[in-house]
Amino acid sequence: MAPETLGPALPAVLSQPNHKGPDGERAWSKKYPFCGGVFQSPIDFHNEILQYDSTLAPLEMGGYNVSSTEQFILTNNGHSVRMNLPPTMHIRNLPSQYTAAQLHLHWGNTNNPEGSEHTVSGRHFAAEVHIVHYNSDKYPDIMTAVDKSDGLAVLAVLIEIGPFNPSYEKIFGHFQDVKFRDQETLVPGFDVQELLPDRLDEYFRYEGSLTTPPCYPSVLWTVFREPIQISQEQLLVLETALYCTQPNDPAPVEMVNNFRRVQEFDERLVSVSFRQALPKRNQSNTKIGIKLNTSC
Repeated sequence: MAPETLGPALPAVLSQPNHKGPDGERAWSKKYPFCGGVFQSPIDFHNEILQYDSTLAPLEMGGYNVSSTEQFILTNNGHSVRMNLPPTMHIRNLPSQYTAAQLHLHWGNTNNPEGSEHTVSGRHFAAEVHIVHYNSDKYPDIMTAVDKSDGLAVLAVLIEIGPFNPSYEKIFGHFQDVKFRDQETLVPGFDVQELLPDRLDEYFRYEGSLTTPPCYPSVLWTVFREPIQISQEQLLVLETALYCTQPNDPAPVEMVNNFRRVQEFDERLVSVSFRQALPKRNQSNTKIGIKLNTSC
C-alpha cells in the first residue's frame, strides 16, 4: 500500500517512490529508516508461518453499496490509480471501527504479468487491489492515523486471470480518462463489495506496513484467501493504459511494476481464519524485486 495514495494532503516528499534504480526500493531505508525495520510488508504466506485463529470472524462491511447518484473521484497520482471512497464506508469486526478512505491497485507489466505484492506459497498473482481504511474510533482522519501502530486497516484482494469481470470494469473502463499523472475523472457509485471475493470468512491477518516509503508499520492487513478474476484483456488495459508522467512530458513513462518485493518475516506468525494447509511453497517463485521495465 502506497502512502501517496492516501489522499492529496500528504507531503510531496512521499509522492514518487521508485522501485528500481539507484533510488529504488533497496535504497529506501537510507532515507526512510522504517523501510529497513520490522513489521514490513508485503510478505509470502506459507504454511510454516500460519496459525489458525478460531476467533477470526467473517468481515462485515457497512456502507459499501454506494448509490449510483454519488460519484467517486478516480485519480492517476503518478504511481497508481486511486479511487477515493466516502466516509460512510467502514469495516466492523476489527478491534476498532475503521472508515474507508480509498482504494488503489498494484500490477506488473505485459512481459511479466505477476504484479501482486503479497504471494502465497511463493506464487505471485497478476495484480492486487488494496482498500484502505483508518481507525476512526481513535483518529480524526487518515493523515493523523497513517503513522500510528493501530492507525490503518487494509483489505487486500489478489487478482488472477479468468473471465471478464463487470465489477472491475466499473473502474477499468475509466482509465482512458486518467492516462496521465494528475488527471482525474468521476466514476458513478456502485457496490464496492463486488470487488471482494465471495468468501469473506477466509483470510490471512497480520500486522505490517505501508509498502512504499516511509513504510510506517501501521497497517492491520487482511488478505483474502480467495482471489478474484479479471480477463486477460482487462489485465492488459491495467498494464498498458496508464503513465507516470504528465500529458506534455517529452519522455512518457509507462506505469508498470508498482509493487514492492516480498519482505522478510522472521519470528512472527500470520493468523488465518481457515484450517486447510496451503500448497507446498515454491521458493524459486518468490520474487526479490527484479523488474523487467522501469516503474514509476
